[in-house]
Amino acid sequence: MNAKAIKRIIHGSSVSDGAGVRLNRLIGTSELDNIDPFFLLDEFRSNNPDDYIAGFPMHPHRGIETITYMVEGSFRHKDSRGGGGVLNAGDVQWMTAGKGIQHEEMPAMEKGQLWGYQLWLNLPKKFKMVEPKYQHITTENTPVYEQSGNKVIVISGSFEGLQGAANNYVPAEYYDVHLGTTIKMHAKKDYNSFIYIHSGAARIENQEITAGSMVEFHEGNEILIESSSANTGFLFLSAKPNNEPYARGGPFIMNTREEIAQAFDDYQNGKLF
Repeated sequence: MNAKAIKRIIHGSSVSDGAGVRLNRLIGTSELDNIDPFFLLDEFRSNNPDDYIAGFPMHPHRGIETITYMVEGSFRHKDSRGGGGVLNAGDVQWMTAGKGIQHEEMPAMEKGQLWGYQLWLNLPKKFKMVEPKYQHITTENTPVYEQSGNKVIVISGSFEGLQGAANNYVPAEYYDVHLGTTIKMHAKKDYNSFIYIHSGAARIENQEITAGSMVEFHEGNEILIESSSANTGFLFLSAKPNNEPYARGGPFIMNTREEIAQAFDDYQNGKLF
């Protein structure tokens, strides 16, 4: 156990992606390429339709799992294999891109607040080319832990005996925590763990950390997180790193540059579907 649990505090970058959606990008920037196996974390959160209405038209992926978690609003998605559906508030779309798939995500609304997250998990080499699949996890299938004023929405992994519904190739803990007064979180040994404070402010090791900040932890620590404002909430993410070489090329993450070039060739030749 380290004397100090906090490894670093990270602030996101305002970016535009898709057809012009405004995002707060925490992972996948020039300052922070990844926290293995997490290779992208975007927050989209706005009540201005101009910030989100253009959505994410059809685009490809290979070599990763993409996870979309809706907090407010709704997205309509469809893919190149005939799948599709609507993500409403509280729902999660866990997509294993594997050997390749194309999909689009478009807002199923013209006004109001759209708030959610896109997360990429890098698949290990042995699973890079598995068959694509979707998991649509509804609020009804998502366990919630409530005690001492705390509310923990368990998307993936296990928290206090509650097991999330996600069946994923990369075992990961993914919780949305609404903090009462205090809560203890565990940064497991040999895992990479961090939180993103999306609402209010929290105190960790006598540091005041406000919404919009991400905190990465040293492994093997129990972290006491105290609320220092009303309505404090954060995402907690933790997973065992792949510890493999990687190459990133737009929507593809593979192990070598040659595999990235092949992914682009397959896409341009209509083989990625």
